Amino acid sequence: MAITQAMCSSFKGELMVGVHDFRAGTGDTFKLALYTSSATLGASTTAYTATGEVVGTNYTAQGNALTNAGVSVSGTVGFTDFNDLTFSNVTVTARGALIFNNTPSANGIAGTALTRPAVAVLDFGADKTSTDGDFTIIFPTADSTNAIIRIA
Repeated sequence: MAITQAMCSSFKGELMVGVHDFRAGTGDTFKLALYTSSATLGASTTAYTATGEVVGTNYTAQGNALTNAGVSVSGTVGFTDFNDLTFSNVTVTARGALIFNNTPSANGIAGTALTRPAVAVLDFGADKTSTDGDFTIIFPTADSTNAIIRIA
């Protein structure tokens, strides 16, 4: 079992058929769920899964909603990012996370409806623990060289 940081392969194809809408305020709702080291997540992850998701005090399955910073273009790079996300007053141990689309705008590549399609897997590099405190995911600067999602 392993968590490998990646932009999910299925997400790349779904972008081409308009499944994901990253417009701030009017686009889809994206969420971030936390996972233990027993999870298997990586580029081949296609959708949210409860398998390996953390269980802990004040943590809700499927995680928390992300606030999208909107879509920008700088030079030849299109990018989007999210505001930092805090899980308040939780007791959890997480090894990684999955960003997924909770409200996809369209059907998938084969025209089939999608349920919580995966966007990206985050690998924390080691277990991170919060005991009755805040667990914060700090996203990189929203620019063309650092944003969490970039297309060059």
